[in-house]
Amino acid sequence: MIFWAIWRRLYGEGKFKKYVNRTLQSIIAVVVLSLQLSWGQDISTLLISVPVSVWVVIEYWSRSIGEIIDAGLNHHQTKESYNRWFRVPLDWIYKKLHKTPYVGFYDFWYSLIRYAIGAAPLLYYSWLAIFLMPFQYFIYLGCHKLFYRFPDLYDSTVLKYITLNEPKNVAEIIHGALFGLIIGLI
Repeated sequence: MIFWAIWRRLYGEGKFKKYVNRTLQSIIAVVVLSLQLSWGQDISTLLISVPVSVWVVIEYWSRSIGEIIDAGLNHHQTKESYNRWFRVPLDWIYKKLHKTPYVGFYDFWYSLIRYAIGAAPLLYYSWLAIFLMPFQYFIYLGCHKLFYRFPDLYDSTVLKYITLNEPKNVAEIIHGALFGLIIGLI
């Protein structure tokens, strides 16, 4: 859990990329996840865990989330803000429901689809992987709301020192910890 919390924060932080590039960070994540998924099992489990881990690192972690991290708080987003294929069916559904896309709970549905696609192979190991799909939206939203309600909390010297002075940064730690907890339970 602690590994994934720290790893997620480092993976999301631009200034650490000059020390350890994204490719090496991804390889480390694939190795750790593969070992966690196959720990104490036979070699065939390891052979399955490697492609699953590659998929999860590429689709769950490496896909940018961009502007959806504001959890619907930005009302000036356009379809260019949502540059993944699953925007198309989601836009179609919104049109059929006569709803305005790219505002409010659109970010929830977009985030749900985005993380569900990335976490789906983990369902092979346990139904607990379902918990990796819906919560990111609420983690980012909660951190944003906390930031706007208590900005002094994020201005503390300690949080600035460890680069947790933005809602996104705190959300990354929580998101990584949740992922680590679920993987640990699997």
